[in-house]
Amino acid sequence: MCSRSPSLAEKPLRAGRGLWRERRGAAAIEMAFSLPILLMLICGIVTYGGWFLCANSVQQAANEAARAAVGGLDPNERAALARTALDANLRKTGTLKPERMDTLIDDDGRTLTVHLSYDASNDPLLSIKLVPLPSKVIERSSTVTLTAP
Repeated sequence: MCSRSPSLAEKPLRAGRGLWRERRGAAAIEMAFSLPILLMLICGIVTYGGWFLCANSVQQAANEAARAAVGGLDPNERAALARTALDANLRKTGTLKPERMDTLIDDDGRTLTVHLSYDASNDPLLSIKLVPLPSKVIERSSTVTLTAP
């Protein structure tokens, strides 16, 4: 029998095959590529989770204040009820600081709108700078109808 000599196309494969068998250090190289991406993903989850927590808490506080104001008989009483409910809600949540909240209550006799603006720039969950964030000032509002159409 005659043995066949390898063609030129097969020689580079055989020569390089030994390099691909060596696996020492492969895990370190894979970790070097994947760890920064994983860290950014985790930081993004934590940071955006904190932002959504603040935004949802502000919206819920506006909803509760507007809902509580419905029981008032005149604009002054409705505003007082809304502020009382807002203060109670802010104390209950524990995530929002009342001194960072700006409140505006619009009452035209037919509808009452509670506008809230919360400055979340000093929030510890939002201080991670690895991912871009939405605005640090969270603005939300809630409107209720006072009279039947």
